[in-house]
Order: sequence, then C-alpha cells, then structure tokens
Amino acid sequence: MTSYPGKGAAIVAAGAMSLSGWCQWLEHTPFAFAIAESTWLFPLIEGTHILALPLCVGMILIFDLRLLGLAFRSGPAARIMTEALRWSMPWFALVFITGGLLFVAHAGEAYGNAFFRVKLVLLLLLGINAAFYQTIFYPKMAEWDMAGTTPVGAKLCAALSLVAWAGVIVCGRTMAYQL
Repeated sequence: MTSYPGKGAAIVAAGAMSLSGWCQWLEHTPFAFAIAESTWLFPLIEGTHILALPLCVGMILIFDLRLLGLAFRSGPAARIMTEALRWSMPWFALVFITGGLLFVAHAGEAYGNAFFRVKLVLLLLLGINAAFYQTIFYPKMAEWDMAGTTPVGAKLCAALSLVAWAGVIVCGRTMAYQL
C-alpha cells in the first residue's frame, strides 16, 4: 500500500497542504485504497451511485416539470413537491454518500479533471437555486397554487434545475470515462 510521500502526515496535521496535495494524500489513505483496489466494493459503490441518481433526479424532474407547466398540471405544486421531496431525499443522501466514497477512491485524479470541477460548480449552483426557491417561493406556494399561476421566478428556478442536473449527469459520466 502507498502512503503520502515525505512529510505528508506532518503537513496535513499542520494544515499547510494545498488542496491538490490533500486530494493526493486522501487518495492514498488505507480507506481510499481499500475502496479503489477492491474487486467488488468499488463497482458496488459506483453501481449504487448510478442507480440511485435517476431515482433522486427523477423526483426533482417531476417537480420542475410541474413548475414549468409541462406536466402534472392537474395536481397542486405544493402536494407534488411534498411527494417529490419525500421520495428524492433518501436517494439524494445515497447519491451524496456514494459520490463521496467514489471521490475518496480517486481524489487526486478527480481534482485535476475539468468535468469534476464543472460538476462541483453545478452542484453548488443547484444548492443555491434550491435555497433561493425555498426562501423566496416556497413560503407563498399555497397562495400561487390556489391562483393557478406559477411565478416566473419559480419557473426560472425549475428551468435552471433541469439544465444544471443534466450538466451534473453529463459531467459525471464523462468524468468517469477519464479517470
């Protein structure tokens, strides 16, 4: 098994390591090595990540399409959101955990991958978008649901969500073929 060369442990302890160096160190920890070199563990984690992703994003897609008025128009957005969140949150947790484990196993390689960096930016953008929606539009959702009109801003949040999730998936799959 390989460990971080030279003064790696001392540098990490002192907090003076660059992000690239930290990713290299992380990739060479016994935990990361065990995942990356396992005959069955890495494929199991990767397969779980890939299978959980459409279950998570699919629920978000349903809600976004409802906000855009492209599907599920007969149901109140508030009810569809409640159901979508109820189903997407456990899958999101699984995608997050398995994605983190996949990163740990190849942190050094991932750090240098442009698709990985774009994916992280898109995930950050999705988090900001969701927080914005929850803060601005969610509190008044029952009101605009009763009126039968979705605010333009909520539609923009839904459109951004769809585009960004598509980007996350494309970057994730493209990145996987480059590692």
